Amino acid sequence: MSHHAFVLTRNSYGENTGRDEAYERFLSILPSCGFSVTSGAIHPPRSVLNNTYTFFIDAQYCDSLAMLNLPVVNDYPDLNKVIFNVPQADVDFHYAALQHGINGIFHIEDNLELLVRGVQQVQAGNKWYSREIMSRYIDANLVAKTKSVAALQSSTTVLTKRELAITRKIADGAQNQEIADCLHISVNTVKTHVYSIFRKTDCRNRVELIKWFDHQFSQPQQVSY
Repeated sequence: MSHHAFVLTRNSYGENTGRDEAYERFLSILPSCGFSVTSGAIHPPRSVLNNTYTFFIDAQYCDSLAMLNLPVVNDYPDLNKVIFNVPQADVDFHYAALQHGINGIFHIEDNLELLVRGVQQVQAGNKWYSREIMSRYIDANLVAKTKSVAALQSSTTVLTKRELAITRKIADGAQNQEIADCLHISVNTVKTHVYSIFRKTDCRNRVELIKWFDHQFSQPQQVSY
């Protein structure tokens, strides 16, 4: 089955750069990997992109910062995007490209076998990056996830069991007297707990507390006694 690919490239190359040869070599393998190819130096319209399976960007089309801010990069998250003809292994650029949703990067120095294998992986919906970049990306995401879980646990465990019970009642729309009757405590005691809950959750009123509750307690949480 043939997939349509669009190749965004410069109009021309300078002499003796070797990049035109690398460009031609890369394009020559796409049909053998199952792509029907259209190329151009102008960003294609949405009608073309909607029928495109993979979008290949020549690294010499523009500078790296502008490349990662192209409309096709930011506005089409489901489109396979690849940067090729990269002149050197720039770890920071690779990592930034991965964070921007680029599916793979190919270098001028890559041999034919490596290019074919990489293009086939991209066509299959996989990433094509070095182990170093993927490890860095996975580690960064694990750290972020761990910090997020720790922050969530820290913010929710500050409430006592009684405060949590009152917060749940407030989230259900109960007023102080109803809460007092249900928990068999005085209204003044409820007010004292509510004040403490506001202080611990940094909420100014019931509306903010309900929003906080919905966000923090979408999953079962631990409480302190």
